[in-house]
Amino acid sequence: MVNIFRLLGLPQPPSGRMEAEEQTVRTPPPVGPTTVPKSDSAGFEDLGEVEWARREDVTDISRFLRYIVPDDRHSIPHRKIAEHLLRGDVVIVDLRMLAHMEAQKGACRRRLLEIAQEQGLNAFVLDVDEDLILIPGTGVAVDVDRHVLGLESEPI
Repeated sequence: MVNIFRLLGLPQPPSGRMEAEEQTVRTPPPVGPTTVPKSDSAGFEDLGEVEWARREDVTDISRFLRYIVPDDRHSIPHRKIAEHLLRGDVVIVDLRMLAHMEAQKGACRRRLLEIAQEQGLNAFVLDVDEDLILIPGTGVAVDVDRHVLGLESEPI
C-alpha cells in the first residue's frame, strides 16, 4: 500500500493511539505564546492577505493536484484528464477499484500513457500493483535525479 503522506511530502500522522499519560510525558513544552492571538491584534499576520501574495509574487493559484478514480461505468474521464494536464495540474489516477477487472485496468493504463505521450509528459507508477499512476502536468518539473519517483518496473 502506498503511503500518501510520504508521497506528497507531508509529515507522517501517528499510527497508533498512545495513552494520555504517555503523550503528555513525551510532548515537549510549547515554544512561544500559549494563546492564539486575535486576528485584530498586532502579533497576528494573516498570510492570506493580498500584501503577502504580492511579497511572494503569487497572486493566483492556477495549478492543482487532481485525484481521479473510475466512475460507475469503470472508465476514467480521458478528456478531462488531458485538459487538467494542459493547465499544469498534477493528476493521480487510482485504479484500485478495478482490481477484479484486469482487462479494463490495462485499457485505462494504456489510455493514460497515450494521453501523457501526446502531451510530451511522463507517467509514473507509484505502487507495485501499478494501480496508482501519477502524471505531472505541463510545466511541472520532476527531479528524477534527486528524488525516486515511481517504481523500477516496465513502463505502463
